[in-house]
Amino acid sequence: GSEPPNDWQSRFGGPAWTRVADGEWYLHLYSSRQPDLNWENPEVHAEFKDILKFWFDRGVDGFRIDVADGLVKDPGLPDVDGATTIPLPFSDMDGVHDIYREWRQISDSYPGERIFVGEMWLPDPERFARYLRSDELHSAFNFDFLSAPWDAKKLREVIQSSLDSHSPVGAPTTWVLSNHDVTRHVTRYGRSGDTGFEFADRRHGTP
Repeated sequence: GSEPPNDWQSRFGGPAWTRVADGEWYLHLYSSRQPDLNWENPEVHAEFKDILKFWFDRGVDGFRIDVADGLVKDPGLPDVDGATTIPLPFSDMDGVHDIYREWRQISDSYPGERIFVGEMWLPDPERFARYLRSDELHSAFNFDFLSAPWDAKKLREVIQSSLDSHSPVGAPTTWVLSNHDVTRHVTRYGRSGDTGFEFADRRHGTP
């Protein structure tokens, strides 16, 4: 049709759908140069298994999975009506765990320690921990810790919450201070109470 399948928006701005010459639409939750793959298609599963094996055969130690919660979409493709918080029909769908179980079987078939590290922003610590069950990912970025201000009480609360949510699945938590998506911690902690999702300010942290 002349209209996209739904109202989903790209996280880079604008519609998450682009129409091609034959009239079909494709989904890209980020750049239009990064089409989202259809994980209902068994050929996608097969190709990724080949990709993982290709690199494991060459001795890589593991993979960082960007937006690890975003592979599977609600097959009904419902509108979100401007919602920006989870639950969303393109984030943290239950089917994503079957994919990571497939991948884990591959990594476990290789000698030594091969790991998967997930990168996902999820507000529910229990749902976050589901990705770290013994047959799924090995580790994940702990953004709750990253987002905590430089305050002993609040840091302690985040640390305890992280330990409590990881304990039932037997996974170690991580202590992430910053990454390429947020203000680096030298700047962030240089500002009183700032949890920092802004551009770096070189005045803070400079000798």
